[in-house]
Amino acid sequence: MKYRIRGLLAASTMAAGSFVSCDGDGVFPPEPVAIECPAEAGQAVTLVVGARANSPAPGLPDEVEGLVREAAKNSKKVQVVRVDGEPTVALTAAFKTDGQNATIRDRDLRSFLDQADGFVKTLKPKQPQADVLTALTVAARTTPENGTVVLMDSGIPTTGPLSFTNSEMFTARPKDVVEFLASEKLMPDLDKRSVVLVGLGDTADPQPSLPENLHKQVTELWTTIADEAGAKCVHALKPAASRTSVPTDVPVTVVALPKPPVFPECGTTVLTDNSPVGFTVNTADFRDPKGAKATLKQLANRMAGHSQRVQLIGTTSSEGSTASNQDLSELRAEAVKDVLIDLGVARSRISASGAGERYPGRVRDTTAAGALIPSAAVRNRSVVVKLSCDG
Repeated sequence: MKYRIRGLLAASTMAAGSFVSCDGDGVFPPEPVAIECPAEAGQAVTLVVGARANSPAPGLPDEVEGLVREAAKNSKKVQVVRVDGEPTVALTAAFKTDGQNATIRDRDLRSFLDQADGFVKTLKPKQPQADVLTALTVAARTTPENGTVVLMDSGIPTTGPLSFTNSEMFTARPKDVVEFLASEKLMPDLDKRSVVLVGLGDTADPQPSLPENLHKQVTELWTTIADEAGAKCVHALKPAASRTSVPTDVPVTVVALPKPPVFPECGTTVLTDNSPVGFTVNTADFRDPKGAKATLKQLANRMAGHSQRVQLIGTTSSEGSTASNQDLSELRAEAVKDVLIDLGVARSRISASGAGERYPGRVRDTTAAGALIPSAAVRNRSVVVKLSCDG
């Protein structure tokens, strides 16, 4: 028997390495993989691994090990892409064995899988920050057709075009993000490839845990990107995750979560689209009615027993027509007014109006080519609350 694994230790300190055995003609029977996606098991697999600060230390869930196992049986390429500030292919591997019986071949395969798992668990970042989009793009470019890309990361980039250091990205509409990436020619090409998403939204200390709504938003964002990038299928796994990342001195910025609104006794508070008082697309319906009411209860309590008056001004992003945006902004201000009245604030103390896309405090939310900038659009979609005190 001439089976051997080579190059693994070198690979851990190089941009790419390999562990490959001598050729043989051993045959492995296929086994089912406990996952709905990929469309075709037994093809090449690329693991996009967030072995970095602020994201849980990676390992291969059973479903992902099954994908690697079936790829290895067919001597298909198994790759690891490192998620850091400048993502690269950290490992390229292929399995073959000349074992003369099933026992030896199974032992060789098990050794391959253990080393692949060990490589993932000991992977380290090289460059500061985390560019998840570029890592996914590298994987899409280097994974053969019919292969599977497995993204194992929190999904919270800190650099690149989707950096979450701008907290508005947490509630950016996935459709807006996809259209922006397409307009800037930044969409990965996942045509004829399957995508598995592992642990999106899971974080490690010191990155704060995401509340459930933001956790779902991160998963929805990357699911939509993969779908719109042409993936055959997309499946999200939710493995048990620790709050511990890999030990590393390579820095990754701790991303601030959207802050809850605070209403001063007198003054202005802007309820942007990433606040609980956000609306579903192109409507005056609250995205989270219970959350909106709880937030506006704080405003009603602030006004209770006092004589302030409140001015509500709806604003929008610049997508759509000026006229429709004006109408929408008025309806959203009225929606907030209705809740305040239900909470006991006298109608006579509230005024509601709309400024559409022309509110003086807005930020530019389109590129030079006219594409909507998702994070800026979130900021411009708001209801401005102005509390004025007598005298």
